[in-house]
Amino acid sequence: RGEPDVLTVEAVAEQWAWTFHYPDGRAPTENVLHVPAGVPFEVHVSSRDVIHSFWLPRLGGKIDAIPGQVNVIRLQAAEPGVYRGQCAEFCGVGHAAMTFTLQAHAPGSPLGDAP
Repeated sequence: RGEPDVLTVEAVAEQWAWTFHYPDGRAPTENVLHVPAGVPFEVHVSSRDVIHSFWLPRLGGKIDAIPGQVNVIRLQAAEPGVYRGQCAEFCGVGHAAMTFTLQAHAPGSPLGDAP
């Protein structure tokens, strides 16, 4: 999997939502990804049904979510804040509503510490 000092999050797509799993045992979140600001993180992207595309325009990252395959993208949110993401691959009638947010937390906040 990822490097030991880099936060690795699993993003699983399924019509029409994203579920994010964290390495520290905290409960998965649906359609909200929590990461620390100012440090790189990896997203391991997969799909349970059809091809989706994980896209965070402000962070410059887009990668396909393909059933039976894990694709990895490394990103970094330079500043704390909320970043909008969406599925960028037509995946069915609910595609337009398949959005998510990335919340980049300030270092030292409960969710803002790197691994």
